[in-house]
Amino acid sequence: MLPSETIGHIAVNVPKVELHLHLEGAIPLETLFHLIQKKGEPSIENIDDLQRKLTYTDFDHFIDTWIWKNTFITEERDFEWITYDVLRSLTYHHVKYVEAFYSPSDYFGQGFSTQKITEYVIKGKERAYRECGIQCELILDVVRGNSLDLCMQQVEDVEPYLGKGVIGIGLGGREQKYPADTYSLVYRQAKQKGFRVTAHAGEADGPKSIWAAIRALGCERIGHGVRAFEDPELVRLLREKNLPLEMCVISNVRTGVIPSVEAHPITEYFRKGLLVTVNSDDPTMFNTTVSREYSVLAEQLGFSLEDLKRISFNGITASFLPEKDKESLKCSFEKEWDAVLDTFVQHS
Repeated sequence: MLPSETIGHIAVNVPKVELHLHLEGAIPLETLFHLIQKKGEPSIENIDDLQRKLTYTDFDHFIDTWIWKNTFITEERDFEWITYDVLRSLTYHHVKYVEAFYSPSDYFGQGFSTQKITEYVIKGKERAYRECGIQCELILDVVRGNSLDLCMQQVEDVEPYLGKGVIGIGLGGREQKYPADTYSLVYRQAKQKGFRVTAHAGEADGPKSIWAAIRALGCERIGHGVRAFEDPELVRLLREKNLPLEMCVISNVRTGVIPSVEAHPITEYFRKGLLVTVNSDDPTMFNTTVSREYSVLAEQLGFSLEDLKRISFNGITASFLPEKDKESLKCSFEKEWDAVLDTFVQHS
């Protein structure tokens, strides 16, 4: 076993992809605290107060806290600043490519529009690319609980940005209360227009939710999928179809979906040959980073450096990038991995 400081150094410095990241859940603490101060919230006087607020008893408590956090985004233009700060923070962890969820409908109560939010998010990501070199594509989260008409209207609203910053749609929210198959028409419409498709499934609900995401929605990736192990037939299908899983270990522990890191099924899935990716989900809200996710795999679940390298390349394979861009990114990753490991050997 490598020393923790060595694992931590390698985990930070190797190149990574994030495929399951919510922009609004990744707002750096300092940025979120500034937003809270701007609006005013007596219960949050400092960063420590904010960190204590971001602690949850279960998944529903997390959703309630997510909704509370949203109230401090008071202007559409905030999304440009938020997006830039999120992506810049990811560069400290050598994230090269991101497919980020954003949820415009969460802000309709503030009078925001899908189009304006999208435009500001695109401005923020373009600035991050110019200044920091990090590439980001956007996934519209249509959100469980919204009406079909509203979801379909959102798809229409972002269609002009397809291929110009937006790449796909996703489905988050209260999984048990709003089954995936409810949104089959939305997904059918989106796929016809050229959107790539993923959905949260098998996080707070069981294997039937994953089956619905595959059969009713035609998903190309599964967000989380931690409960697939309850159905061996489903696990076989995921392996045979090479259907990627967007896994987020710390998130699942923080929301109580999984009782502990050691109980997480990611090790079983990886050893069985499933296309597993590792992501930070809502890193600020779960007090994690994608580098920490990699460290946890090595320190607590026995993943080797070669395993971690495979995980990082899985992120490229599972992405919605064109094949030529995937190959280019893999070549770049190979060089960066070699450089990090060479440095490790020289100092060991």
